[in-house]
Amino acid sequence: MRTKPSLEQALCIVALLGIQDRKVPLHSHLVAERLGVSTSYLKKIVQKLAAGGIVKTVSGRDGGIMLTKNPMKITLLDVFNAIEGTTAFVHNTGLVSKVFDLDQKDTFMTTYQLKDFKDTRPVANVMNVFAQAEKQFRQELATLVIGDVLPTASGQPIQLDWTKWLTRPTAE
Repeated sequence: MRTKPSLEQALCIVALLGIQDRKVPLHSHLVAERLGVSTSYLKKIVQKLAAGGIVKTVSGRDGGIMLTKNPMKITLLDVFNAIEGTTAFVHNTGLVSKVFDLDQKDTFMTTYQLKDFKDTRPVANVMNVFAQAEKQFRQELATLVIGDVLPTASGQPIQLDWTKWLTRPTAE
């Protein structure tokens, strides 16, 4: 499975916003600059996160991006689904059944005079292996919330206004 580069960027955005003071939106241009992406590209990621109910945008001079809920309520699965979608990784088109004529087992056995024919279910179940792997993958992502990966102080994710840090003069 290959994920979009925007998944890592979305996780960084959500983590930045998880630390950001909940009352202060973070300016989009600061986030884009920090990620090293264009503001138009950032906007596409933010739109997906907003459609997933993870972030919202606030317009105006003091506007920017904010989380819609506490980072302790946002799972990695929420972010993954917002960026990658919920469509199954592998799609069963029925090709395995068609190729191996699974509905013609009796005729197959008679044609080749097979008395002790082992069922072809392992071939047919390959697609189920992929489905189970995806289910486990998604279940694992659902167990970890963004708040679990943020820096903490006194047992709680820190909250600060990134604006001060991102706009500070830096020595070059």
